[in-house]
Amino acid sequence: MDPMKSDPHPVPDGEEALRRMFSEPAAFTDTIPPVASLDAARRRRARLAGLLTIAAAAVTAGVLVATNLGALTALPEPASTASVEISDEATAIQTSAPTATPSSTPTPTPTAAPVAWTKFTDASGQATFEHPVGWTVQETSVEGRFESGYWGSSIVVLNEAGKVMGKMQEAPHAGGYMCPEPKPYYTLDSVVLDIPQKAAKLKEIPRGPSQFAFRVIQSDKVYGTMALNDRELVPGTTACFLSNSFLGPDDVPFVTFGDTQSLQQDGENAPLTFASVAEAEAYMQTQEYKDIKRMLISLELRSVKTPVTWKNYTSANGLGSFDYPDNWTVASRENGRYSDVVDEQGRTLLTLGFGQTRNSPNLVSPCPPFTVLDSTPMSFPSNRQGPRAIAPQFIFRVWDVSRFTESGRSAPFTANLGIADESWGVDGTTCDPQNVVSGLPSGEYFFAQNYNTGATSDLMFYSMEEARAYMETEEFKTLKRIVTSLKING
Repeated sequence: MDPMKSDPHPVPDGEEALRRMFSEPAAFTDTIPPVASLDAARRRRARLAGLLTIAAAAVTAGVLVATNLGALTALPEPASTASVEISDEATAIQTSAPTATPSSTPTPTPTAAPVAWTKFTDASGQATFEHPVGWTVQETSVEGRFESGYWGSSIVVLNEAGKVMGKMQEAPHAGGYMCPEPKPYYTLDSVVLDIPQKAAKLKEIPRGPSQFAFRVIQSDKVYGTMALNDRELVPGTTACFLSNSFLGPDDVPFVTFGDTQSLQQDGENAPLTFASVAEAEAYMQTQEYKDIKRMLISLELRSVKTPVTWKNYTSANGLGSFDYPDNWTVASRENGRYSDVVDEQGRTLLTLGFGQTRNSPNLVSPCPPFTVLDSTPMSFPSNRQGPRAIAPQFIFRVWDVSRFTESGRSAPFTANLGIADESWGVDGTTCDPQNVVSGLPSGEYFFAQNYNTGATSDLMFYSMEEARAYMETEEFKTLKRIVTSLKING
C-alpha cells in the first residue's frame, strides 16, 4: 500500500490471493509500482526545489548582464586539428562581406576646398609672385626716374572683397620719423628668403638677408605689419618705427613688398591693430594671415635689363672721341669745347674739355695727403715737364680733406678719376689737386669728373675702405672703360 498514492481499485483479499499462489500454476506478478519511502520523497522534492532556484538565479543574472553590458559576443570556438569539409553554402556564408552595423559616431564637419593659386609677373618681367585665384593685381606706371633706370611700377593686390592684401613698389628714400618715446616691438614670425642681393651693399647701414617678418609695436594699442625686409633689429629694444624695404639683386632697385612701407609707433595708418600681443599671435592662425604670408614669401626678383651696347662719340670740334654705353648720353657745350657724359639717371659723371686755363694753386698749409688707388697707362698727347710730370695714364686718386670738414656736413675723403700727366704732389701731399693735361696747341685739356678736384661732381667717401669698395662697382668699371677709350686728335 502506498500511503502517498490514491488507488481507485478495491483492496484485494489476501487469503484468496494466497490460495491462488499455491493452487494455480500461472505465474503472478504484482502490478502495483514500487512504493517509495517518505525520506526518498522528501529528498526528491528538495532536489526539485533546488533546481528551480538555480534556474531562476541564472535567468536573473542573464538579465542583469544583458542590461549592463549590451549584446554578448560569442567567443570563437577552439581550433580543431580535424579535417572538416565545408559545403558551398558554408563557404559562401564565411566569405561574404559582413553587414555594417550603424554607429552613433557624429558626422564630421566638411572642410573647405583648397584655394587655387596663380602667378603674377609685372610688366618689366622683374617681379613674380603667387596669389589666390580670386584676388586681383593692379599695376600702374609711376613717373620719374628710379634707381634701376627702368623699373617704375606700383603694384596693389586686393582680395575678393576689395581689401588691400599687399603693395609692391620701389622703396622711397624715407626720412627719419621722430617720436617722443620709442615703444617695444616684437617679431612674432619670420622666414629667411633666398632673394639675391647686390654685390655692393649700402655702406652706411649694413643689411641682413631678405626675410618675411610679422612684427608689432606695443603702444597705446598693438600695431602690426606683414612685409619683406632685411633690417636686423635687436630683440628686446624699442623703436619709433619699423621700415619695410630690402636690397634686391643687381639691376633691381630697393623694393618694398607688404602691407606698408613703414609702421610708426603711434599707429598712424597702421595696417593691423590688435588689443594685445596675444590677439596678434592669434591672428597668425587665420586664413587671411596664411594667404598673405604665402604670397609675400613667393616673391622672385630677377634682372631683365637689356644688355648694354657701346657707341662712339666725337666732339663737335673734332679734337676728341671716346666710347660710351648706349643707355647713357653725351651733351655738347660751347661748340664742342665741353662734352658732358651723363648716365642713365641723369648725373654728369665725366667731362671732356679743351682750351682749359689752369687755375691758380690752392694755397693751404700743410698740404693734405692723397692716395693713388688705381692707374692704367694710356696714349694721348703730353708734353708735361717738371718734377711732377708722370707718364700719360688713367688715374683714380683720393684726397684726405678731413681737417677741412665740419662734422656731419661733408665726407672726409674726396676722390676724382680721369686722365693725368701730372702728379698732385711729389711727397704724397697736394695743395693743387687739378686734373689737366698739357699737350695740345690749343692749351691744356682734361677728361675727368672735374678738372679741379673739390667740385660738387667729385666722389665723396667716409673712409678709404669705402673708396676701395667703389672700385668694385659697375659704375667705376664703366667710367674707367670710357676714359681709357679716349682718342685725342691733335
